[in-house]
Amino acid sequence: MSTQTTVLVSGASGFIGRAVTRHLADSGYEVVVALRRARDIPGASRQVDAGDLAAPDPALANAMRGVGAVIHAAGLAHRSGVDPTAMAAANVTAAQRVAEIAASRGVPRLILVSSAAVFGKSRPTIFSEASVEHPDDDYARSKLDGEASVRAALAGTSTRLTIVRPCAVIGPGCAGNIPRLVRLIQSGWPLPFATIDNARSFIAVSDLARLITATIGAASPPDVVIAAHHAAISTPDLVRALVRGLGVKRHLVPVPPRWLEIAAIVGGKGTLWQSFAGSFQADVALASARLGFSAATPIATALETTAHSLR
Repeated sequence: MSTQTTVLVSGASGFIGRAVTRHLADSGYEVVVALRRARDIPGASRQVDAGDLAAPDPALANAMRGVGAVIHAAGLAHRSGVDPTAMAAANVTAAQRVAEIAASRGVPRLILVSSAAVFGKSRPTIFSEASVEHPDDDYARSKLDGEASVRAALAGTSTRLTIVRPCAVIGPGCAGNIPRLVRLIQSGWPLPFATIDNARSFIAVSDLARLITATIGAASPPDVVIAAHHAAISTPDLVRALVRGLGVKRHLVPVPPRWLEIAAIVGGKGTLWQSFAGSFQADVALASARLGFSAATPIATALETTAHSLR
């Protein structure tokens, strides 16, 4: 696909969407960003009104004329306290509407940014695109349902779909467990994580943007691809990287992980404990083989940069 292709990015004001827009522009693409309100988005050639993507006739319909690829990065992120109905509207209905419009406009490619959360919060063995999905919360279920709705909308059309399932995405501005850990480190409370023995996959947001861009230019992109760094990291090493990024002196204390798990369950944080202390390691062979992609930013470096931005 030509580097002069016009690409429409939904969710361009979000953490991932901004990085994707910048990288597309740096790679020579003309980038149209779909926004609900005007913002300064570095790399955008122009902005269009996205309106309510879950509406029966989204406002961005006309913006897809002549577009070579659509990257759907809009949606509700993984956070607590969100009404499941709102989650379904943002991550399922809106994705379906975007896919329907892309197909009706004959857009050659649609890249759906989903999540590796569809595989669960932790897994005892390394997982790949061929692994059975096991969504275990409303967010993960909405992402998997969103994938199904997009597949159904594009069935029998000329629009080719690639679903990107990123593991936890990190970098300045990220949400989730990393900012929580930074606040814990800054609080001065003990860090009882020295004996946790696990391996979790992450990807720097800049690398995710590279992978998504690679799917546009690939002659034969995969239908589904996991986005992750090839090297996983343990929770103790993750915390140490954050400590370095904050520029503070903190030491990890050895406490039996089972004690911490029981405390988390008693405190109603059992699911959070799984995503923190369980293993969740991805096989990235498909991204390498089909897209020639390898993450460039070491996870420890991305964590240090993230923590430094939160000082």
